[in-house]
Amino acid sequence: MDLEKLLEVIHVQRHDFLNHLQVISGLMQLNKVERAREYIGQVGKEMEQTSKTARVKIPEVTAALLIGLNEAAKYQIKVELSVNSNFADCAIAGHTAGEAVQRCLDCIFLTMATPEIKERYIEIYLMGSEKKYTCRILFPNPKMPDTSSFENGISALGALLSEHKGRVNLAVANDNMEIYLTLPRKEKKSGYTTSR
Repeated sequence: MDLEKLLEVIHVQRHDFLNHLQVISGLMQLNKVERAREYIGQVGKEMEQTSKTARVKIPEVTAALLIGLNEAAKYQIKVELSVNSNFADCAIAGHTAGEAVQRCLDCIFLTMATPEIKERYIEIYLMGSEKKYTCRILFPNPKMPDTSSFENGISALGALLSEHKGRVNLAVANDNMEIYLTLPRKEKKSGYTTSR
Protein backbone atom coordinates (compact mmCIF):
# COMPACT_ATOMS: atom_id res chain seq x y z
CA MET A 1 0.00 0.00 0.00
CA ASP A 2 1.38 3.39 -1.00
CA LEU A 3 1.01 5.45 2.18
CA GLU A 4 2.26 8.65 0.52
CA LYS A 5 -0.55 8.44 -2.03
CA LEU A 6 -3.05 7.74 0.76
CA LEU A 7 -1.84 10.81 2.66
CA GLU A 8 -2.23 12.78 -0.56
CA VAL A 9 -5.87 11.64 -0.74
CA ILE A 10 -6.44 12.97 2.79
CA HIS A 11 -4.83 16.31 1.93
CA VAL A 12 -6.85 16.66 -1.29
CA GLN A 13 -10.11 15.81 0.49
CA ARG A 14 -9.36 18.35 3.24
CA HIS A 15 -8.52 21.02 0.64
CA ASP A 16 -11.67 20.26 -1.38
CA PHE A 17 -13.83 20.35 1.75
CA LEU A 18 -12.51 23.78 2.78
CA ASN A 19 -12.90 25.05 -0.79
CA HIS A 20 -16.53 23.86 -0.91
CA LEU A 21 -17.25 25.63 2.38
CA GLN A 22 -15.77 28.87 1.01
CA VAL A 23 -17.85 28.67 -2.18
CA ILE A 24 -21.07 27.99 -0.23
CA SER A 25 -20.26 30.78 2.23
CA GLY A 26 -19.62 33.20 -0.64
CA LEU A 27 -22.87 32.29 -2.37
CA MET A 28 -24.79 32.75 0.88
CA GLN A 29 -23.17 36.17 1.50
CA LEU A 30 -24.25 37.20 -2.00
CA ASN A 31 -27.75 35.95 -1.14
CA LYS A 32 -27.61 33.40 -3.98
CA VAL A 33 -29.48 30.77 -1.99
CA GLU A 34 -30.72 28.80 -5.02
CA ARG A 35 -27.22 28.66 -6.52
CA ALA A 36 -25.87 27.50 -3.13
CA ARG A 37 -28.45 24.67 -3.09
CA GLU A 38 -27.42 23.64 -6.61
CA TYR A 39 -23.76 23.70 -5.61
CA ILE A 40 -24.42 21.58 -2.51
CA GLY A 41 -26.29 19.06 -4.69
CA GLN A 42 -23.39 18.95 -7.15
CA VAL A 43 -20.87 18.40 -4.33
CA GLY A 44 -23.09 15.64 -2.91
CA LYS A 45 -23.04 13.78 -6.23
CA GLU A 46 -19.24 14.07 -6.40
CA MET A 47 -18.87 12.75 -2.84
CA GLU A 48 -21.19 9.81 -3.56
CA GLN A 49 -18.45 8.03 -5.53
CA THR A 50 -15.99 8.39 -2.67
CA SER A 51 -18.49 7.21 -0.06
CA LYS A 52 -19.11 3.97 -2.00
CA THR A 53 -15.58 2.85 -1.12
CA ALA A 54 -16.61 2.56 2.55
CA ARG A 55 -18.91 -0.36 1.66
CA VAL A 56 -15.86 -2.58 1.11
CA LYS A 57 -14.89 -4.38 4.33
CA ILE A 58 -11.21 -4.74 3.40
CA PRO A 59 -9.50 -1.48 4.47
CA GLU A 60 -6.61 -1.95 2.03
CA VAL A 61 -9.02 -2.30 -0.91
CA THR A 62 -10.91 0.78 0.27
CA ALA A 63 -7.59 2.67 0.44
CA ALA A 64 -6.63 1.45 -3.07
CA LEU A 65 -9.98 2.66 -4.43
CA LEU A 66 -9.59 6.07 -2.74
CA ILE A 67 -6.08 6.41 -4.18
CA GLY A 68 -7.46 5.36 -7.58
CA LEU A 69 -10.21 8.00 -7.47
CA ASN A 70 -7.61 10.64 -6.58
CA GLU A 71 -5.24 9.55 -9.37
CA ALA A 72 -8.13 9.52 -11.87
CA ALA A 73 -8.94 13.12 -10.97
CA LYS A 74 -5.31 14.09 -11.75
CA TYR A 75 -5.64 12.62 -15.25
CA GLN A 76 -9.16 14.03 -15.70
CA ILE A 77 -10.62 10.53 -15.91
CA LYS A 78 -14.28 10.08 -15.06
CA VAL A 79 -14.83 7.11 -12.72
CA GLU A 80 -18.06 5.21 -12.18
CA LEU A 81 -17.84 2.94 -9.13
CA SER A 82 -20.41 0.27 -8.35
CA VAL A 83 -20.05 -1.75 -5.15
CA ASN A 84 -22.42 -4.73 -5.07
CA SER A 85 -20.40 -6.80 -2.59
CA ASN A 86 -18.40 -5.89 0.50
CA PHE A 87 -15.65 -8.55 0.03
CA ALA A 88 -15.97 -9.43 3.74
CA ASP A 89 -15.19 -13.14 3.25
CA CYS A 90 -12.26 -12.75 0.86
CA ALA A 91 -9.72 -15.57 1.29
CA ILE A 92 -6.84 -13.33 0.17
CA ALA A 93 -5.18 -11.19 2.84
CA GLY A 94 -6.22 -7.55 2.83
CA HIS A 95 -2.78 -6.18 1.99
CA THR A 96 -2.55 -8.48 -1.05
CA ALA A 97 -6.08 -7.69 -2.27
CA GLY A 98 -5.43 -3.95 -1.86
CA GLU A 99 -2.10 -4.22 -3.66
CA ALA A 100 -3.79 -6.09 -6.53
CA VAL A 101 -6.44 -3.39 -6.98
CA GLN A 102 -3.88 -0.60 -6.77
CA ARG A 103 -1.50 -2.28 -9.25
CA CYS A 104 -4.37 -2.88 -11.66
CA LEU A 105 -5.47 0.76 -11.52
CA ASP A 106 -1.84 1.90 -11.91
CA CYS A 107 -1.59 -0.14 -15.14
CA ILE A 108 -4.75 1.48 -16.43
CA PHE A 109 -3.61 5.01 -15.54
CA LEU A 110 -0.37 4.31 -17.39
CA THR A 111 -2.36 3.69 -20.57
CA MET A 112 -4.78 6.59 -20.03
CA ALA A 113 -2.06 9.18 -19.44
CA THR A 114 -1.38 9.51 -23.17
CA PRO A 115 -2.84 12.64 -24.81
CA GLU A 116 -4.23 10.57 -27.71
CA ILE A 117 -7.03 9.26 -25.51
CA LYS A 118 -9.89 11.71 -25.77
CA GLU A 119 -12.60 9.78 -23.93
CA ARG A 120 -11.28 9.19 -20.44
CA TYR A 121 -13.39 6.99 -18.21
CA ILE A 122 -13.11 3.93 -16.01
CA GLU A 123 -15.98 1.82 -14.76
CA ILE A 124 -15.24 -0.28 -11.67
CA TYR A 125 -17.63 -3.02 -10.56
CA LEU A 126 -17.10 -4.94 -7.31
CA MET A 127 -19.24 -8.09 -7.29
CA GLY A 128 -19.49 -11.32 -5.36
CA SER A 129 -20.83 -14.82 -5.88
CA GLU A 130 -20.93 -17.91 -3.68
CA LYS A 131 -17.32 -18.89 -4.41
CA LYS A 132 -15.52 -15.73 -5.49
CA TYR A 133 -15.31 -11.96 -5.61
CA THR A 134 -14.72 -10.11 -8.84
CA CYS A 135 -13.36 -6.64 -9.49
CA ARG A 136 -14.26 -5.81 -13.11
CA ILE A 137 -12.70 -2.69 -14.59
CA LEU A 138 -13.79 -1.38 -17.99
CA PHE A 139 -11.88 1.37 -19.83
CA PRO A 140 -11.21 2.57 -23.40
CA ASN A 141 -8.75 0.53 -25.44
CA PRO A 142 -5.71 2.84 -25.58
CA LYS A 143 -4.31 1.26 -28.78
CA MET A 144 -0.77 2.05 -27.66
CA PRO A 145 2.12 1.49 -30.06
CA ASP A 146 4.17 -0.06 -27.22
CA THR A 147 2.13 -2.17 -24.81
CA SER A 148 5.07 -3.80 -23.03
CA SER A 149 4.76 -1.77 -19.78
CA PHE A 150 1.04 -2.50 -19.58
CA GLU A 151 1.52 -6.20 -20.37
CA ASN A 152 4.36 -6.51 -17.83
CA GLY A 153 2.20 -4.87 -15.17
CA ILE A 154 -0.73 -7.20 -15.85
CA SER A 155 1.61 -10.22 -15.91
CA ALA A 156 3.09 -9.26 -12.51
CA LEU A 157 -0.44 -8.77 -11.18
CA GLY A 158 -1.37 -12.25 -12.41
CA ALA A 159 1.66 -13.73 -10.65
CA LEU A 160 0.72 -11.97 -7.40
CA LEU A 161 -2.85 -13.25 -7.48
CA SER A 162 -2.01 -16.79 -8.58
CA GLU A 163 0.07 -17.24 -5.43
CA HIS A 164 -3.20 -16.83 -3.51
CA LYS A 165 -5.51 -18.82 -5.83
CA GLY A 166 -6.75 -15.66 -7.51
CA ARG A 167 -6.38 -14.64 -11.13
CA VAL A 168 -6.47 -11.76 -13.57
CA ASN A 169 -8.13 -11.90 -17.00
CA LEU A 170 -7.98 -9.33 -19.77
CA ALA A 171 -10.57 -8.97 -22.53
CA VAL A 172 -10.72 -6.61 -25.50
CA ALA A 173 -14.09 -5.90 -27.10
CA ASN A 174 -14.72 -3.19 -29.68
CA ASP A 175 -13.11 -0.04 -28.34
CA ASN A 176 -13.00 -1.18 -24.71
CA MET A 177 -10.73 -3.25 -22.53
CA GLU A 178 -11.83 -5.13 -19.43
CA ILE A 179 -9.72 -6.44 -16.60
CA TYR A 180 -11.18 -8.99 -14.22
CA LEU A 181 -9.55 -9.60 -10.86
CA THR A 182 -10.92 -12.79 -9.35
CA LEU A 183 -10.38 -13.32 -5.64
CA PRO A 184 -11.44 -16.56 -3.89
CA ARG A 185 -13.96 -16.48 -1.09
CA LYS A 186 -13.46 -18.21 2.23
CA GLU A 187 -15.15 -21.59 2.27
CA LYS A 188 -17.87 -22.08 4.85
CA LYS A 189 -18.09 -25.54 6.40
CA SER A 190 -20.43 -26.46 9.25
CA GLY A 191 -20.27 -23.09 10.94
CA TYR A 192 -16.54 -22.55 10.33
CA THR A 193 -14.96 -20.45 7.61
CA THR A 194 -11.84 -21.70 5.87
CA SER A 195 -9.84 -20.70 2.80
CA ARG A 196 -10.54 -22.41 -0.54
